[in-house]
Amino acid sequence: MAQSIHVKALMTQEIEFLKEKIEWLLVNKGIRVDHEEVLGILKKSGAEVSGPKAKFSKKLIEEALKQVPREFTLAAIDPKNDLFFPHPQGLFYTRTNTGAMYYLSEEGDYHHITLDQVAEWTRLVDKLENIDHWSLPSANPIDFPAETIDIHTFHTILHNTGKHGWLQPYEGENVKYLIEMAAAVVGGKENLKKRPIVSLICCSIPPLTFARMDANIILEGCKAGLPLQPCSLPTAGANAPITPGGIAVLACAEVLAMIIMAQLIAPGTPCIATPLLFEMDMVNTNTTQSAMSTTMGRMISMQLFEEGYGIPAHTYATGTDSCVPDTQSGIEQASLALLVGLSGASILGGAGQIETAKTLNPQQLIIDNEIFGMVKQLKTGLVVDEEHIGWQELMDLQGNEGFITKDHTFRHFRDGYRAKLFSRDSKTSWAEKGSKDLVTRAKEYYLTIKDKGQPAYLPDDVRKELDTIVKRADQQLGKRRPTSR
Repeated sequence: MAQSIHVKALMTQEIEFLKEKIEWLLVNKGIRVDHEEVLGILKKSGAEVSGPKAKFSKKLIEEALKQVPREFTLAAIDPKNDLFFPHPQGLFYTRTNTGAMYYLSEEGDYHHITLDQVAEWTRLVDKLENIDHWSLPSANPIDFPAETIDIHTFHTILHNTGKHGWLQPYEGENVKYLIEMAAAVVGGKENLKKRPIVSLICCSIPPLTFARMDANIILEGCKAGLPLQPCSLPTAGANAPITPGGIAVLACAEVLAMIIMAQLIAPGTPCIATPLLFEMDMVNTNTTQSAMSTTMGRMISMQLFEEGYGIPAHTYATGTDSCVPDTQSGIEQASLALLVGLSGASILGGAGQIETAKTLNPQQLIIDNEIFGMVKQLKTGLVVDEEHIGWQELMDLQGNEGFITKDHTFRHFRDGYRAKLFSRDSKTSWAEKGSKDLVTRAKEYYLTIKDKGQPAYLPDDVRKELDTIVKRADQQLGKRRPTSR
């Protein structure tokens, strides 16, 4: 039986080699942390701290990593959408793209994403069966302060989905308001610890630097008992080595440093390692994400954390450098999902994105939903036994009879995932239906499920409390200059 199919980028000795190099960086080179309180906690815990620099001993690394939970739950507003780690079926979860500023609508309009479109996008996410949790776009600040973009966007999302989500605070102090809003939904901060309906993303600034804002996210998230998805965003050839192994080492070292910090602040904080890799195109110096070398770096990173450290890992497993959903985007999205999914990642990220994660597109999200369904079937693997090979039916053959009428066919023809939008028609039938390509079919499907009404996930008293928190945030944060990373 071949169940839970894997594609391995590394041999066991290569995993150990990379772990040795990563930990050498943290022990001997160290990290820069621009946050005095966090540095104080690190020093008290045994790290060697000098100014903004911190170094971890080998023993401290080992003790911290023992504290990382191997089993935990990312809760959802609607419990039917809870995400259990490790995945009960040995599969993976999926999430939408984060931070995108632009929107390519189903009608082809391209502009900064508005809160109304955030609502439409979130309702689509809520409906798609192979999209498991959302992440925060970057809405255009119309009629509210630019300093509270993340707070208004989160407010909009909460009204339109019952799924788990990850939050990316855009300002240093905003994390407290975001946590307060999440707590309001579940009935208080203690309930939020028990059922964390959001997880937090904290980032590095390669190489091996953590700005005050991101260190503060780690600190406040740990205090609130929220899961963290520590994220590294290096660009190969720009601020990281150009090779797949080189960028993987840097990204994994930065992510591991954040996991260690979280465990020293609050032992037992759930963490999902999240290296998100990019690459500079050496012809035009543009940042890209879908080169095969970058995908190989992701595969290395996923195997390193999942197999080498036993920590669930998460990276881009869909996305394209194309500016529109087209043949290029289809090839890049599918190859990414297949290779990263089979590499053992716990979360496949980036659904619905085009233009190197800058833009959201509903047709692409619907297509990604289909791709994820197919990759899940492949990842599940198959069973080889007499029932599944139809042995009895083969033994009973008397002549040239077909299998279309046999019970075995009826027992198993639904076993596979059948993509709703992929054409299986003959050329004649396809032409009779309008000769529509996949993007057109995705648009038509979206229009059939597009809903302008808000789902009834939040009671009125919670809605009022959220409104009050957002208003207070506008008043208190909108009058100051943005906090730099």
